[in-house]
Amino acid sequence: MKFSNQLVLLFTALLLINCSKKEDVCHIHGTVVDTDAKTILLARLNQDIVHDSVIEIPVINGKFDYKLHVEKPEAYELALKESVKSGMYRFSTVFIENTDINITIHPDDKFDKNTIEGGKLNSDFFNYKKNKDQKFKPRLEAINSLSEKANTPELERDFLDSISKYYNDEQKWKQQYINKNNTLVSYYLLIKSIIFDKENINVSEVKKSFEKLSKQFPNHPYNELALNLINAMSIEAGKKFIDFTAPDLNGNPVTLSTQIEGKVALLDLWATWCGPCIAKSRTMVPVYNDYKDKGFTVIGVAREKDNTKRLTEFLEKEKWPWLQLTDVDGENKIWQKYGIPNGGGEVFLIDKTGTVLAVNPTAEEVRQHLEKILN
Repeated sequence: MKFSNQLVLLFTALLLINCSKKEDVCHIHGTVVDTDAKTILLARLNQDIVHDSVIEIPVINGKFDYKLHVEKPEAYELALKESVKSGMYRFSTVFIENTDINITIHPDDKFDKNTIEGGKLNSDFFNYKKNKDQKFKPRLEAINSLSEKANTPELERDFLDSISKYYNDEQKWKQQYINKNNTLVSYYLLIKSIIFDKENINVSEVKKSFEKLSKQFPNHPYNELALNLINAMSIEAGKKFIDFTAPDLNGNPVTLSTQIEGKVALLDLWATWCGPCIAKSRTMVPVYNDYKDKGFTVIGVAREKDNTKRLTEFLEKEKWPWLQLTDVDGENKIWQKYGIPNGGGEVFLIDKTGTVLAVNPTAEEVRQHLEKILN
């Protein structure tokens, strides 16, 4: 009897503890002003807001209310679905954490007036943008004014030099902020720089920042994302390809290295929604047919949304003759690993040793490589 009472007490204590635990939820609510938008989209940093499956929040009578489970605080990009569908849209950055967040959203042409209130991260990011605008907005306005007067070669050269110096100074200032602030806002800014400004960033500085921030935020999803993007910066002619495993159209896992071992291979990253990707893939069909029996292969990987239905229907008509793999909603992180997380696709020519011969070659350039290697 005594033991039974102890069990009851233990069970009651555990129940009280579980009931008292605060649920990790971000309560997002707010108002949409001067627009009849019916849906708000929220996309993670590693998602394409146009082509990936993202969070959709309904707007009813100009109001919205949504609760989002928070595993780790992180930044989302917010946009109006109607604008995204039109192809002309703007986004605001909102940091999702375990708190209430009130948002006022204006039409796209007034998105700068959007307000996001709630949470320390949103406050920190607001202060970052405010300080940045105070320092750089006057210079940007001067550059815009200069562009209107650049009607001679000399003035045009001055204009281009001003733009270059502006972006270099802005990048240095941003990196200084990241170095001084060991926060999730800094981590977000670092990853955005790698994705959208990798031609201008200092790789050594980026790696130092990553090492510091990944230790500050262990087990955060940004760690894998940042590492993939940093590793992808080394993908160029003369460097090794990055291996991965992805499902074929039947759901069977396929590892890239097992398919291209001992062959010259073209890795074709594409999507059914990417017109330029499809056009380039079509030009590779004659090259494949001419060299498939001489040690050349093509591996396609399609980045699709939700499922592979559209892909299957497309391939039934197109009848491309090579192996097709899939990366639905970026779940295999292949686009991250190849440094194009927000892009439609890219092609990589790889030799028999696994060394990249060319990035984004034309069909004629692929043929020239194959003539040298396989003939």
